[in-house]
Amino acid sequence: MADAAAAAARRLRAFKRWMRAHGVVCSDALSLDVSDPLGVHVRAATPLRDGDLVATIPRGACLTPRTTGAAAAIEAAELGGCLALTVAVMYERAQGADSPWDAYLQLLPDCESVPLVWPAGEAECLLAGTELDKIVKQDKEFLCEDWKECIEPLMLSGELDVDPDDFSLEKYLSAKTLVSSRSFQIDSYHGSGMVPLADLFNHKTDCEHVHFTSASDASDSDGEEEEDDRSDASADDKPTTKNPTSSPPGSRANDEDLEIIIVRDVNEGEEVFLCCHHSVG
Repeated sequence: MADAAAAAARRLRAFKRWMRAHGVVCSDALSLDVSDPLGVHVRAATPLRDGDLVATIPRGACLTPRTTGAAAAIEAAELGGCLALTVAVMYERAQGADSPWDAYLQLLPDCESVPLVWPAGEAECLLAGTELDKIVKQDKEFLCEDWKECIEPLMLSGELDVDPDDFSLEKYLSAKTLVSSRSFQIDSYHGSGMVPLADLFNHKTDCEHVHFTSASDASDSDGEEEEDDRSDASADDKPTTKNPTSSPPGSRANDEDLEIIIVRDVNEGEEVFLCCHHSVG
């Protein structure tokens, strides 16, 4: 248990260094809690009030089909939507420490704990006779078809130069659970993407504390009606800087930052939730 906690703390420190290097600004008012083996919790380090800006994220720091090292292969294969993003996640995971997103990906679970990736015997036992059992089996059948028709040919083409094991059906399903539960629709250029920091917030429908938007949206709303109006003590845990020293490939200089803004007051120590509505704006 102690070893697991120490490893989680190291991954968090590495992620905070990654945020600084890529221009992701996280307010000291947010605390990233990795003490729960089941995942990260974002908590209020101080009281948060409606309208507080707590984070900014450059679009170029997001992992998307445009920014990934597999962008050319994805475009050549004419993949789009969540399928393209799933390939991007699989590819960057396969790169390990060579991926620009390695420290970020290390903080995510291998997969979400959903019936789609449960062991067959466990799913059969727990879901037998339910409507969910039929839905899960049907979804898995469709995803297997996607892998056979799109992922396997891409892997065998040699375009990506990856180990076949990194693009197996199992790895595809695991990556798919992350994309389904954590991705955001960013804009028309990037499409769906993984947004570091934003996707660490747990979800709560109709009771969210933060709103995810673009800098231009936020500035435009300043003159309108007010409708939608972390760190440790070590050097690694200081707030991130606003000037990125480097960006993953594929970013565009004129992209405006994404912003996370408080829309519901949060008391110190409470968890901060994001709505399940995965789109910017």
